[in-house]
Parts: sequence; structure tokens; C-alpha cells
Amino acid sequence: MEEIEGNIRITGTAENLSEIIQSLTYKLSVIKQHSNNNSTNAQEGIFTLDPGEIKNLSSTQINISKDDEIIVLLLFYDENKKLIGKDRVVLGNEKKRKKTGASPLTDLY
Repeated sequence: MEEIEGNIRITGTAENLSEIIQSLTYKLSVIKQHSNNNSTNAQEGIFTLDPGEIKNLSSTQINISKDDEIIVLLLFYDENKKLIGKDRVVLGNEKKRKKTGASPLTDLY
């Protein structure tokens, strides 16, 4: 993730840590929550990685205000549609985080 002129640019990235070629599917979801309004952007695709290869899969850009909460979810599936990897990051909504004691920047799962 990187900040560009008040927006957040999110890039889904995969790395093959195995010693075999991997053919996988991904789904990158960005959920923006503001009060009672939610919006979702989801991108999916098929890709192949050589052993040790790192690849950028998809990018999206979203604006964020102090009251917004952004949830980024990246899921990886094998050829049989079995979930084999995931990453989740939560950004924003300082007021909500102060009430729950969560980190003001990100929570990684």
C-alpha cells in the first residue's frame, strides 16, 4: 500500500515460496465502510508463479477520510478452488479504534 495525494493505492502481490510452479486464482476485495454506507471493489484472476517468483496481481486506488474504515482482503485458491492463503489489512476510522483499542494504522491477520 502507498499513499498518493490523499488516496491509498492497494496492490495485491503473490510470492511462490515453494520449489514448484504454481497455478492459482486470487480475489482482491476492498471494502470501504463509512457510517451506514458500504462499498466493495473486488478483482479476480488466474496467474502462474515460478519457484521464488514475486508478482503484482492487481491494483486499485481508493480515497479515505478520517471516519472511513477500509478492509483489504486478498485470498488465494489452488486449481481445485481450495483456499490456500489469505491476508487481511484494516485501515482507518480513528474513532472506532480508540474505543476498541486497536492499532490506528493497520491490523494484520
